[in-house]
Amino acid sequence: MTRPSSSDIVVDKFGGSVLRRPEDIVAAVDVVARQRAAGIRPVVVVSAFEGVTDTILGAARVLLPDRGESLREPGQAADSGLARETDRALATGEALSASLFALGLQGRGIPARSFSGAEAGIRTAAAHLGAEVRRVLARPLRAALNEGLVPVVAGFQGIGTHGELTTLGRGGTDLSAVALAVALRADRCELFKDVGGVLEADPNLVPAARFLPFVDALQLELLAEMGSEVVHPVAVRRARRGRLHLVVRALEDEAPRTVVRPSSREDGGVLMLAVAHKGRVARISLVGPASMTPEVLPLPAHGEGSFDEGGLRVVWAEVPIASAIAAAQSVHASFMSPDRATGP
Repeated sequence: MTRPSSSDIVVDKFGGSVLRRPEDIVAAVDVVARQRAAGIRPVVVVSAFEGVTDTILGAARVLLPDRGESLREPGQAADSGLARETDRALATGEALSASLFALGLQGRGIPARSFSGAEAGIRTAAAHLGAEVRRVLARPLRAALNEGLVPVVAGFQGIGTHGELTTLGRGGTDLSAVALAVALRADRCELFKDVGGVLEADPNLVPAARFLPFVDALQLELLAEMGSEVVHPVAVRRARRGRLHLVVRALEDEAPRTVVRPSSREDGGVLMLAVAHKGRVARISLVGPASMTPEVLPLPAHGEGSFDEGGLRVVWAEVPIASAIAAAQSVHASFMSPDRATGP
């Protein structure tokens, strides 16, 4: 009998934006059922339901004398009792999603089993509230796949070298999914988002932002580092270094999707815009090929700068929070409008 290969494995990550309530699992289960019918072996990675993580953090802050200020820095010490208990509370959100998703699959007649991050083989540094993923032991998930099961993994978590449960920080479910996909040598990793694929800017700030069918991994990584919340920057970096085929998409098969290319292309490129809030100012960042990107943004800035990396340029300016939306739309109109010439 021919043994299944890694080329038919797909890792599906369902984030909180598409899992707003238990009923939303039904639509996600439909995606997995269609993949199984097409001969694909899916591995599911889930976030907590939307708002659950914030609710847990809010409850923790009520109980702490400093309102949780001491826990805001990522990578808390392994011997911090407060950080340990906060991690254990936070991990329950993803554990709940994983168990319910596995129930939903079983209810459709699809054999499934839920896994914690530790049970799925995710090993991290000895730290809490933003631990670094050190390695992934793929054997437990491979064994489940070979049994014909759909593994459903609680994202955002692992086990540290000190033997304790750890969480991976904001956006950590993206990182869980990519790390597992690389370790399993999966054909691809699909990240399911409420907005579908990647746009050149946040459509809530720039309504004229266009959908991008392709984007280079390094550009998306730099954009994430400058404040975009589309995909976790470390997840994109791991995908790029692991030559992983990454797709950002909606639940509907017919909806537009974005393919993240592992390596940069020589055939032109696009500009992308990120807006990050930093206290009372907003940082407006433009990321694109150096040949297309200006060295300075035409904004009345409190601070500004730029740097080049891998043929790409990042240029940024800081403006008052109150003018962030107008500034983002101005940059988009000046450099990213469809009728604008290619050069900066």
